[in-house]
Amino acid sequence: MTAAQHFSQSYAEAREKFLEAARKAGAVLRHHEHPLKGPKGETLATDIARFGPEDASRILGIGSGTHGVEGYCGSGVQTALLVQGFQTRLPADTALVFIHGINPYGFAWDRRVNEDNVDLNRNFIDHSKPYPENPGYEELVDAINPPDLSPETMARSREIMRAYVQAHGHRALQHALSAGQYTHPNGVQFGGRKPVWSNVTLRRILREEMGRAERIAFVDIHSGLGERGKGEMICVEAEASPNCQRMRRWWGAKVRSAVDGGSVSSDVPGTVPVCFAEELHGKEVTAGGLEFGTVPIAEVTIALQSDNWLHQNGGHENPGAKEIAKRLRDAFYVNADDWKEMIFAQSLETCEEALAGLQAA
Repeated sequence: MTAAQHFSQSYAEAREKFLEAARKAGAVLRHHEHPLKGPKGETLATDIARFGPEDASRILGIGSGTHGVEGYCGSGVQTALLVQGFQTRLPADTALVFIHGINPYGFAWDRRVNEDNVDLNRNFIDHSKPYPENPGYEELVDAINPPDLSPETMARSREIMRAYVQAHGHRALQHALSAGQYTHPNGVQFGGRKPVWSNVTLRRILREEMGRAERIAFVDIHSGLGERGKGEMICVEAEASPNCQRMRRWWGAKVRSAVDGGSVSSDVPGTVPVCFAEELHGKEVTAGGLEFGTVPIAEVTIALQSDNWLHQNGGHENPGAKEIAKRLRDAFYVNADDWKEMIFAQSLETCEEALAGLQAA
């Protein structure tokens, strides 16, 4: 039984496979239904599959689909873990909680963002305070969000970005492109101006599923950054922080700090680990994003630009919708068995190490 067969080609297929595997494994299932529907009128939901005691003092959570279309990667891993019996390895006083389709709208509609054009992994901030600024984005806003996708316009966009790199360096460009922004609701990487449905729902899930535990680990599976098939555990705190040091003890060299510049990710505000720290305040929380590389970053950037342009220009009614949606999916999901096997093996190892870490003194 290979892991690759447990990956899917649509949200509906992924959800069906996950729920079937969870039922066969004896999970306690809970569902948080989204108010909108999928492309074929199907139900959208964030689904929970729980194993182990309800009052367990230790919990390992495994998440998928924070960035919508990246759910193809995470859901496949979750389903393969279930089918291969990972849930049977739980130590005493330990629970396992799968959170499937954290952003089900983006997953179903092949978007990285949600129904509000919001990047969920930039939305977990205090919306009553001034928003983080991204001056690089403001300088490049017209190049990042081109008015059309003609070869001439896209070439000009790349030219402007190359000039920015020459002036400020590659890391500065990456930060401008990916660190989020709160001033252009129709632009790429918009973090939102209020807590969106998936934000509110995830917070509720954490309180209900993990609020009684004392030690919580969370592996949030992502894709799109880094070398093809290579995994990195992203820490959103500084290397010297107790949380990052604990992550290093558990996961070793695969841990990289986004704050200190050693990660494939920029230092990003409002991420899921922030949500865990807030909702589970006073607990020992060890949460990070397990990021898998797909295609070169230039292809990822063009896919995001194209997707954002599409949804300001007719969305799924646009004649180019299918082509652009496929471009985005291909940027975040490598539909090849070797890639699927690589990311599953690394995910399994990471989750095994998390279980061991939860038991350590």
